[in-house]
Amino acid sequence: MSKDHTHLDYDAGIERSRRVVEDDNAAVLKPVWLIADDINVELVSILTGLGAVFSIFVLHYPWIKVLPIAAALIIPLRLFLPRPSVPQGLALVTGGSSGIGAELSYIFASKGHDLILVGRSDEQLKAVQDNIKQKFGRTVHTVSTDLSFPGAAKKLYDHIKEQGWRVNVLVNDAALGAVGDTMDQPLELVERMTTLNCITLVQLTMLFGRDMMSQGGGWILQVSSILGWMGNPGQNIYHATKHFVRSFSESLSVELRAHPNVVTTQLMPGPVRTQFLTRAHAEETFIFAASGTVEEPRDVARAGYEGLCRRRRMVFSSWNAAGTAVFMYLLPRSIHLTLARLTMTPTRGMARANEPDHDQKLRGKNS
Repeated sequence: MSKDHTHLDYDAGIERSRRVVEDDNAAVLKPVWLIADDINVELVSILTGLGAVFSIFVLHYPWIKVLPIAAALIIPLRLFLPRPSVPQGLALVTGGSSGIGAELSYIFASKGHDLILVGRSDEQLKAVQDNIKQKFGRTVHTVSTDLSFPGAAKKLYDHIKEQGWRVNVLVNDAALGAVGDTMDQPLELVERMTTLNCITLVQLTMLFGRDMMSQGGGWILQVSSILGWMGNPGQNIYHATKHFVRSFSESLSVELRAHPNVVTTQLMPGPVRTQFLTRAHAEETFIFAASGTVEEPRDVARAGYEGLCRRRRMVFSSWNAAGTAVFMYLLPRSIHLTLARLTMTPTRGMARANEPDHDQKLRGKNS
């Protein structure tokens, strides 16, 4: 082969790749509008409010007549729509061996769900399993696997189908993060991070989401982050993956309007005291060690479950998380990026985050 032409062949093959990209890429759009979801409730509320302001200040209608009419339209919508939908059936939780995933597992078990817990640590999965069996008496299946490898989502799905388990609730909690400048991070770490946080999440959502559509309903909870609203030099790749999750989840909730019984919610926590701290080596960064904004995984999990029950498209774990996201999002980019970089400032031993729970056996004893 000549030096001016090089053919790099991958496992899948160039011809198969061409077919997938060109031939199998059929556009299928199913716009649905007249659905009583939170998007339309917000839209009607905003349009009614603007109409009331226009009527009072431009058309000079008496406010004593306009405001009751506007309230009669808005208040019932805000109070009664969308209708709550309590999750039922078998729940699959990725990242279920610790942190938010483990806490969500305890909540689902307390609500009567059997579970499939997926994680990398056999020991911690077994501890969560034992805690749930002892306290709630629910059936818990565990799958020990690393979802950061290409193809891991399909292998997990195939395994679950082979076992005959029917998943009604999917919780995509597993994620990987790292602190440091992008160019100094190992290429394999970046690949694992983007695979787990983006590709695996999308593929699990598609695989189990299609089953839910054919089953007539289901619930999907994506554990995202307020980092999806901001850039952050020093934690660039992780933030970028959460931007991806936010965009994907929001758009998916609109695409699934034709299937209103498939509920999709994304949870937006701020900094949380989980094993992410130690795995990302972020114990001595300002945001975790000295900002005072770090939340407990139990509180975050509770907010996520309640948001899923209320069919919320997006739910923040706290007012502080919501305020931080909005504040950073609205700032001029120069200020935004400067402040974001400062949050990753190392404290150099002057302050250190409290260690998260590493042992679910202790969690069981203390709960």
